[in-house]
Amino acid sequence: MEFSSNQPIYLQVATWLEQQILEEKYPIGHKIPGVRDLAVHLIVSTRTVQNAVNQLVTSGLIITKRGQGNFVTEDAAKIDDIKLDKKMRITQEYINEIMHVAQAQEIPDLVANAMKEYEDTRTRRDHVTG
Repeated sequence: MEFSSNQPIYLQVATWLEQQILEEKYPIGHKIPGVRDLAVHLIVSTRTVQNAVNQLVTSGLIITKRGQGNFVTEDAAKIDDIKLDKKMRITQEYINEIMHVAQAQEIPDLVANAMKEYEDTRTRRDHVTG
């Protein structure tokens, strides 16, 4: 994982871990790797990982079971809420940026074209690796 200098590393780790969970690499109710293992994998301090995990515990995405470790919440509605919040945040950021160079009526076509390009690229990539 490459880190940027414009945001604390623990927040970048929290974002990465959140993404892993939202992509179901760590499914609902499953244990996530321990702090030490994640620190070794990401090449950061255990304190940094612990701060990231604490952030996700506060958000409700991760729960800590004393003596057992950290687990993805079993609350599917909580995960759905976090996904929706993330989608809305990303969409708002996109709209804030695109409105500097496009008219509102152009946005649906821009999104449709970008989705087609994405699907074409994904299909080609899957064909090559498949």
